[in-house]
Order: sequence, then C-alpha cells, then structure tokens
Amino acid sequence: MWPTCINKLSPFKGNFSEEIPKLLKVAFNEKGIFNEDEMFMPVRIVNILGRCSTAMYLDCPNIPEHHLYHAEGYEDDPDYDVGRYYWFDFDIVRMDGLLLFLRMVINKGDADCNDGFWGVVWERNTEEIIANIISSGDMETTIEAISKQHIDIYESQEILMPTIFDRTDYKSNNIKVANDTKLEKNLRFVTKFCMELIYYNRKKNWIESIHYEEEEEISELVAIDDKFIDDDELED
Repeated sequence: MWPTCINKLSPFKGNFSEEIPKLLKVAFNEKGIFNEDEMFMPVRIVNILGRCSTAMYLDCPNIPEHHLYHAEGYEDDPDYDVGRYYWFDFDIVRMDGLLLFLRMVINKGDADCNDGFWGVVWERNTEEIIANIISSGDMETTIEAISKQHIDIYESQEILMPTIFDRTDYKSNNIKVANDTKLEKNLRFVTKFCMELIYYNRKKNWIESIHYEEEEEISELVAIDDKFIDDDELED
C-alpha cells in the first residue's frame, strides 16, 4: 500500500504538454539535431503530487538514521522543516514507444547535516520498488536500481540522454549510480530534472505554474550524446 501521507498531498492542477521542452531542443541543437522528429525525450512528467515534511514519512526505507531519530514525534506537524519530501509521477519512454509508469519521492535533505538526497522509485501500477535513492556521503546521492527485470529491459535501449543541468547546485550534480546501469542513469536524469523544478520554484508557493510550454527556461541542458555518458567524462 502507498504511504498514508500521500493522501494529504495537494497535486498540481493542470496538464503537462507532451511537446519537447525548449530547454531540451537547445541541447539537441548543440549536437547538430534540428529535426524535431529525430528528438527523443526519454522521460515525461505526468503529475506533481505535492510535498510533505520529513516527519510525515518516517517509513521511507532510505531515511538516514539521524533524521529518523530527530523527526520522531513530529508526524502530525506539517511545519517540521528539516528536509522535505517531494512526490512526482513520471513515465520513462522506451525507443519502441512502450512506457514504464513510475512514482518517485525524493527528500532534498538538510544542508546543516551535509545530506545527499534520499527517497524511493516505485512502479505506479504495481507499487513495486524498482530503485532506491540513497544519501550516500557528504552532499552525495546514489541511485541504486534493484529490479532485475527493469534493469534488463533498459540495457538494450540506445537513446539520447541529457546529462548536465547548468543551474543546479553542487548536490544535484553529485548524484552517482551504483552499478552503472542504463536504468540508473535514466533515473539520475529524472532526479536532476525534478530537483530543477524544485529549485526553480523555491521562491514561489510550491510548484504553481510549471508547464513545458512556459517561455522562461528552467535551465539549459548542455550535453547530449548518442549513448549514456558520465558527467566526469565531459570537458569543463
């Protein structure tokens, strides 16, 4: 069953355009791809479900021990402000057009604790956990895929994968993959993309007007290759 806190969220009202975002078109153009029919968006955001305090989801399997200890007793306090969970529904799009329906919760952590991000990725229709998001070090995050079925499906996929955001902070760029699988790298991109939405809206009342068709860019993606590539392989 889904965590009970999900029933108290306030989902974003509105529909997301399926058109390729302007920020991604720029990235494809950087690689010499201008025909939109040749542009492939491997991820699409379906819904922004809302946010909740760290204390409202103490059952998260990847919550660090120190946060579990300090948040106990604050489960009914929506103003508990050490860390915060954000909930997203999204699809991974395969080259053959098939979709993987996923749900992610991610906690941005606490700067004073030098946390990375932590959370979980589920398959939406089955509630199966397919990946863990782990705060694995000093401002470091690790994505670990655990579903062999889904890992095997994506190892055979050759897709264009954006790898860098210009305006995320250090922590968003310090996301590792546990076993170098394509599924993990895809989920790393989703994590960065969702954190961009959060950072872009941190001075607003939660995410109130994020549509792909907005004129103002969220960020510029500056690297796309015809295979998955690691950030440290790119030139500064």
